Amino acid sequence: MNSDYWWDEESPAESATAAERRDHWRDYLQRRQGSVGLAFSAREAGSDFGWKTLAQAAGDLQIVRFSSGSVHYRRTARDAQGDGDDGYRVLVPVRGEFKLGQGDQAEIVGPGKVAFIRWDLPLVMRQDEPLESLIMTVPRRLVNGDLADNAPLALDARRPLLPMLVNQINQLHANHRMWNAHDFRVAYRSTLSLLDGLLDRTEALPEQRYAFVAARARETMEGLADDLRLTPDAVAQMCGVSRRTLYTALTKTDGVTPAVLLRDIRLERACERLSYPGAIEIGRIAEAAGYSSVRRFSSAFQRRFELTPQQMRERLLG
Repeated sequence: MNSDYWWDEESPAESATAAERRDHWRDYLQRRQGSVGLAFSAREAGSDFGWKTLAQAAGDLQIVRFSSGSVHYRRTARDAQGDGDDGYRVLVPVRGEFKLGQGDQAEIVGPGKVAFIRWDLPLVMRQDEPLESLIMTVPRRLVNGDLADNAPLALDARRPLLPMLVNQINQLHANHRMWNAHDFRVAYRSTLSLLDGLLDRTEALPEQRYAFVAARARETMEGLADDLRLTPDAVAQMCGVSRRTLYTALTKTDGVTPAVLLRDIRLERACERLSYPGAIEIGRIAEAAGYSSVRRFSSAFQRRFELTPQQMRERLLG
């Protein structure tokens, strides 16, 4: 399996017949998701069934945004066993809704809801109208399998983690042109940590919720600190919370404001760069840390570490 990051768009040719469009959709699903049976209403079978997709992936980490005309899906036990995929799928409708059934559960899922599907079990999905949705592949090894196997078919919309999860999936997709394999995996796994939190239905105390937001914010800052466009407001948006909630979570949990934490993470990254062989110019290190001048960088660095950048370099390099 290709481990490099890639993305592509796909849709049937304009000259394709309705039958060819349906066959192409069936082939596409087989390649991207696995074996799924399709059925079309008499009305849809005689029309120009259409679809289009934008897929992005690195290895088995994949998000597909798709839109299609009405269609009914059925995944049998034989399909599931034949594919050998014991993971899960997260579906985030953008427009339209679908009726979903798996085991003894049934849900109608539309915008504002998120479906969670076991891919190793039979399922039916009835889509009676045009639908646009994101579908995220969730490898079993990256989530708590015990929690995932007992998860509800529709994740709890009352949990504040749900909009955080949806926001993060949307961010992964919206930036599809910008990712490289490493950054995509980091962001993807961070998103799955949110999913793990949602799958755990143990009632959390407010302090625990703040701790989770604080940990999520720190993880986001550490992963994206080198992007100087990252601000506390952007971190709050990526975490799916308000700026006030982010401030409260970090000050309660870590005793530090978002701006100070982001500054300190960048200064710690600058300290690491001072130890690199080859003596990177301090001006370049200052710029990478978000400082417009070496003087301002040196002052902030000395307040943080009680040494100037040059003194720290001499200590680190012996």
